[in-house]
Amino acid sequence: MRQAHTPPPGQDNPDELFDLVDREDQVIGVVRRGEAHGHPALIHRSVQVLVFNAKGELLLQRRSQRKDLFPGYWCASASGHVDRGEDYATAAARELHEELGIARATSDLAWLGKTLVVSEPETEITTVFLAHADGPFTFHPTETAGGAFSPLAVIAAGRAEGPSGSLPMTPALLAALDLLLAHTPSAPTP
Repeated sequence: MRQAHTPPPGQDNPDELFDLVDREDQVIGVVRRGEAHGHPALIHRSVQVLVFNAKGELLLQRRSQRKDLFPGYWCASASGHVDRGEDYATAAARELHEELGIARATSDLAWLGKTLVVSEPETEITTVFLAHADGPFTFHPTETAGGAFSPLAVIAAGRAEGPSGSLPMTPALLAALDLLLAHTPSAPTP
C-alpha cells in the first residue's frame, strides 16, 4: 500500500487530485498533480481571478519561490487548480480566500471566459473571472510573494515583452490577459 506523501510546509502536494479532462472540458478520469505537472497530455482545470481596484488597476500576484511551476513569476490576482469534483466558480472563490484573504460569493464573480493553456510542463483548461476589491489583502505566506496593483496599460506592455521581459508572467496569466484585452475595448493591445 502506498503511503500519502506529505510535502514540507509551503510546498505543493504532488498527490493532490484533479479531474482529468479532454479538450472539450469533459471529465474522463482523475490525475495526480505530480503527474499532470510534467505530462502536457494530461489536461486538468484551473481558475484565474483578475481583481481590479476602484481606480481600474489590476492586482497581480507574485508566485512564491516554493511553487512547483513558474516560481517567482507574476500570475493572476488569485489562481489555482480546480479540485476533483469542484466547479470553476467555487474554485475561484476558494482561491480568493486562500491567497488574498477576501471572501466572495460565487455570484460576486464575473465570468470572463475559458481557454486552453499549453506550456512545456502542463496543459490546463482555465476559466477566468473578474472581481473588484481595494484590499487590504492578506497574501498567503507560502503560496505568494505578495502582489501589487498596476495600470492595465503597464501590464499590457509587460505582456508584450514576452516571457523574458521585465514582468515574467505565467502562461495562464498570459492567456487570461489575452481574454481580458480582447473583451476590453479601451485596453491597449499587446
